Amino acid sequence: MVPRRALVLLLPLLAMGCAGRGEQAPPAPLALRFGTALETADPSADALVGRMDEFERMVLREEAAVAFAEGGHRSGPPRLHPPLAGAAEAAGRVLMPAFTALGDYGHGLAQLAAGDAVEPRSGPSGALLARAAEDGVAAVQQASGTVVPAPVRQAGIAAIAALSELPDRFAAAGRGASPDAMVAEATPHVAAIAALLRAVIGAETGQGTRGALRARREGLDALQTRFLGAVAADRRLGVAERYTIYRGVAALRDDDPAQGSFAALVEVVASLEAAQAALAGRGADAEARVAAFEAAVARLGVMAEASRRD
Repeated sequence: MVPRRALVLLLPLLAMGCAGRGEQAPPAPLALRFGTALETADPSADALVGRMDEFERMVLREEAAVAFAEGGHRSGPPRLHPPLAGAAEAAGRVLMPAFTALGDYGHGLAQLAAGDAVEPRSGPSGALLARAAEDGVAAVQQASGTVVPAPVRQAGIAAIAALSELPDRFAAAGRGASPDAMVAEATPHVAAIAALLRAVIGAETGQGTRGALRARREGLDALQTRFLGAVAADRRLGVAERYTIYRGVAALRDDDPAQGSFAALVEVVASLEAAQAALAGRGADAEARVAAFEAAVARLGVMAEASRRD
């Protein structure tokens, strides 16, 4: 049996070989492409959420530093402590189990589409992922004030458990399982998870966790602008000192993760849901929908790789 990842890597080579003989290589099955892209999205989402969490913690450190600098002797001795987790970390506590469940499904689907038997999962159980996501939803409300409607929360959490366990059930079915059957059974679960993620992230820029991070960013801009104004007005500081302070503030702004991080996640969720529905309906647009999802995952991967290099 050829491992799934090896098969995906071999497809371009097979195409080249067939082209050399004047033959047309068969395209990779859509379910294989979709499943592989879905599995790839998991670590990229994890990296982006981690990067935004680092930014939010930096904002908290900067707020404390400016308050101490502006307070002078009145602020008393500095109290150093790790910055508290914020909205991005809380959102990650929902996104990570959700994308793990989606990745489990993608892995199993790709195995079926490649003609292999589905292997039982080795990761956390669906019930454990669901409990983690439920705790995450509560953390999101506490950190950013984002309230996920009860029907969306309940359906999404149940779907995380069901979707994660789906490959195990198909593994037990043996060779009689088919990609179409797995896609059909997964479709309502994918839709429920997508709705949960949209509610947590925020469908629009000012909503959900996106809104909380935007407020953090705007607050930091205002804080640093006020601080630089005070520095410019302080005639006790020399040119070199003002220059150094300005460069330090500018470097912190450059450390801001890409403005479109959450927008990229929303795009992945939307294209995922559309591709899943197209595969389930076997519509004429399935090829285009899967290609759009692959492109969204690729863009997410580029942003994640850039965040790792920062």
